Amino acid sequence: MEETKQIEPTLYDRLLKKEWSYYAGAVMISILAITLFMFSGSTWGVSGPLTTWGAQFFALFGVDPSVWGANIANYSFFGNTASITDFGLLFGALISCLLAAEWKIRKIKHWKQFLAGALGGLLMGFGARFASGCNIGGLFSQLPRFSVAAWIFLLFVFLGATVGGKLLKFFMPPTSNKRPVRKKLTAEQRKRNRQIQIGLGIALIIIALVVSLIVAPSYPNAPYFIVIGLGLGYVMQRSRFCFTAAYRDPTLTGETKLTKAVIVAFALCTIMFFGFQSSHVDLADPSTYPGNPINISLVFGAFIFGVGAVLAGGCASGTFVRIGEGYVQNLIALVFFIFGSVFGNAITSRIGGTFMTAGSKVYLPAVLGGHVPALLVQLAALLLLWIAADRWEKRKRG
Repeated sequence: MEETKQIEPTLYDRLLKKEWSYYAGAVMISILAITLFMFSGSTWGVSGPLTTWGAQFFALFGVDPSVWGANIANYSFFGNTASITDFGLLFGALISCLLAAEWKIRKIKHWKQFLAGALGGLLMGFGARFASGCNIGGLFSQLPRFSVAAWIFLLFVFLGATVGGKLLKFFMPPTSNKRPVRKKLTAEQRKRNRQIQIGLGIALIIIALVVSLIVAPSYPNAPYFIVIGLGLGYVMQRSRFCFTAAYRDPTLTGETKLTKAVIVAFALCTIMFFGFQSSHVDLADPSTYPGNPINISLVFGAFIFGVGAVLAGGCASGTFVRIGEGYVQNLIALVFFIFGSVFGNAITSRIGGTFMTAGSKVYLPAVLGGHVPALLVQLAALLLLWIAADRWEKRKRG
């Protein structure tokens, strides 16, 4: 009996087509997030510019941006780090798909998907404004900096994702026994399609480099942000790294592989941020504490953001990545995410004095009496969380 000969993957398959592990994604995302902080002096954020984009859109129809509590007069795309990295997420994911010759338009197949994207986007927009940040700016970039508010965000975004997972059943399109008719491509057509996609991917990289050179004289740091944004999008697409799945899957499917990878990313960023926190935050001066104040607005915002992220099929960063992959539902979600951000900002700007700024910032090193005890306690808490997630999966999935 002849043995089946295994075909060794080509160098192209290894480098550009093979998916990365979740942990590889966690390591690379952590490094890129810290690098962004080193160049910009501010942490990674995603949802911040959406209010400005929405206000600019309505301004085309004569609506005063101040109605939404937005100031667009001094806004500059290449002068705004989050704007650059947001588009970097999108085009980085697109480049990843093109170089792997895997890009295609993922159409909406049922009106329920449109409704889920629209409602999810609106809820994410409202949630991000009430919580003063999405799951990136309000959680991933703040928890490693010892903000206790980020831990509260984590708890309530998880609860919101659990509720969103229950609601998701209503938005699932009905199953059909009919298989979609797909046009079969010949070997020559597949080869040509791959060549075209790889060519477009290379062209986008060249365009990004050219744009970087053009804007560098006016915005010296913009080229770094362009490269980092593309890197984040590429890594998230290649590793299938999804923050929403990390919150949703434990209760929906019992799987915690992504959850554990996100916890590892938290731990890595905590270690990487430690030196900066120790030298730049004065424990005796609360005005230097990072993070958001702890209040009802934070709890409410994190919860509805979690619901919205699950319905939309991606959180703030995941929405841009999935648009780059060709998902129409996430494009719809982004449009309504922007609208939700604008309307949410209009509300919070009017009630901010009594609702948004109530409470105070709680800084873990100030509570524990130093940065070293805070580092040890936070890493221990993350380790326990990782162990709990691992045991949960083993119990649920046998």
